[in-house]
Amino acid sequence: MTQLDNPSLPTRVPDPGSRRMALVAAIVAFLGLAAVIYLNQFSGVSSSTARAAKALEAEEAIDPTDPSTIASKMVMKLAYLLDAKDAQSKGMLLAQTKDPSKPTARKTEAERVREAILQAEILSSDGGKDAAETVFREIEKDFGAREESAAGNLNDKDKARMEAARADIATLRHQYAGNEVSAADRERLIGRHDWFAKVALTFGKPNSDPERAALLSGGAWLIVAILFVCIAAAIAGAGGLGCFVALVIMLYRGMIRPRFVPPAPGGSFGWEIVGFFVVAFLCFRFVGWLVIWLLATRDAAGEIQPPHWFPFFVIGGQWVVALAMFYPMLRGVSFGKFRELVGWTAPRGVVREVGAGIFGYMAGLPLLFVVVIITVGLNAWYTHVTGKDEPRTNPILEVVGKGSPALILLLLSLATLWAPLVEETVMRGALYRALRASLPVFVSAIISAIFFGFMHGYPVLLLGPVITIGFIFALMREWRGSIIGPMVAHALNNATVLGLVVVLLYAIR
Repeated sequence: MTQLDNPSLPTRVPDPGSRRMALVAAIVAFLGLAAVIYLNQFSGVSSSTARAAKALEAEEAIDPTDPSTIASKMVMKLAYLLDAKDAQSKGMLLAQTKDPSKPTARKTEAERVREAILQAEILSSDGGKDAAETVFREIEKDFGAREESAAGNLNDKDKARMEAARADIATLRHQYAGNEVSAADRERLIGRHDWFAKVALTFGKPNSDPERAALLSGGAWLIVAILFVCIAAAIAGAGGLGCFVALVIMLYRGMIRPRFVPPAPGGSFGWEIVGFFVVAFLCFRFVGWLVIWLLATRDAAGEIQPPHWFPFFVIGGQWVVALAMFYPMLRGVSFGKFRELVGWTAPRGVVREVGAGIFGYMAGLPLLFVVVIITVGLNAWYTHVTGKDEPRTNPILEVVGKGSPALILLLLSLATLWAPLVEETVMRGALYRALRASLPVFVSAIISAIFFGFMHGYPVLLLGPVITIGFIFALMREWRGSIIGPMVAHALNNATVLGLVVVLLYAIR
């Protein structure tokens, strides 16, 4: 919208800086983005949060955030809580653990052993041991076929996995036969299968046994978590649809008018913030790589093991990167002017801006829901066609599932404080402002949203919802002029998602 479109808007003036500096900073910003995309998507060098998750892998026998693991633990705890006895109910529970995207041929040896444990526990006296034995024989048959086809040329890693699985099967057969398992075998089985092994080693004991009850309890918390998710989904669905309809009516009646005043071309304020922030972000990535190179060790399998404090470093260190957004102040821009230009303002009151942020977020949920459905479909297609599961990984989920309470709190501060403050200032306060100097609303919103999405370390097929959120926040910036609303919406989104994840993983711990 221009001055002629709405005479009540102030006259457009260039931001501080020069055209030459704007060009240089924009080139730096997009070259930096290209470097981030390369590092995240093609180089094998993980993002900061992904490296934090990777550093925690050695501390976990199994991945507690794997969808199959989550489904199996949920079913076993619910079966214990509900005390399912009839075969039909047990069959329905087992059906919930089936992952159509991961057929037997693509499961690891350890996953198939845990499948046998699941069968034995759920079916119990209704043929549980027989079902587990059937899985064991299928595994052994596959091993024999692999050894025969390889003609003795199996690599050491495959041999080690097969021998470990055979040892697991021998221990479990011993347990299911009612025999005492040695301390060494118990320790080895728990070391490989953790919670599942502990449950299997209580097989045959009554559910009232203290050890078994402690392992399988939590079903009530799980139901609370499911109810919490359902209530949140109902509120999001009904509230989002209602706000979306209200937004359409308000737009139709001309009740919503943009308050953002684009700068005139010629300044470099926004581009300088974005360029310097991206450079600082890449420098921090380099420092993280340097720490691993200098201080990491290798385990017995030859895998790199960063220092135990590394997850805290890569997550907490991003607060230092946040200082990069104040770069224009080093070039003479006052703090008051900085606040005005990036949108840290509330001319009509903070409460009104907070309300606008909540309303705008809710009104954008229907669009976000559509994109999530498309993303799920694309991931299912990708998995079916390629047989790979990489796009389903989520480093934040892994940190929540594997990290200590202190690390989870640090991650929560990053998601609910750092991200709303820093990402909104850089992406909507600076980048969107810089783009709007020369481009129309929707083009600027799309470009800034794509930039925002690819700065995250998710696989490409998971970026759709992130880009959509960035697009919604950019339109909120155009509507309000201030970025307080987008900050509130960003914090609300991250807090809701992380809250649901924490509650769910706590319920199945």
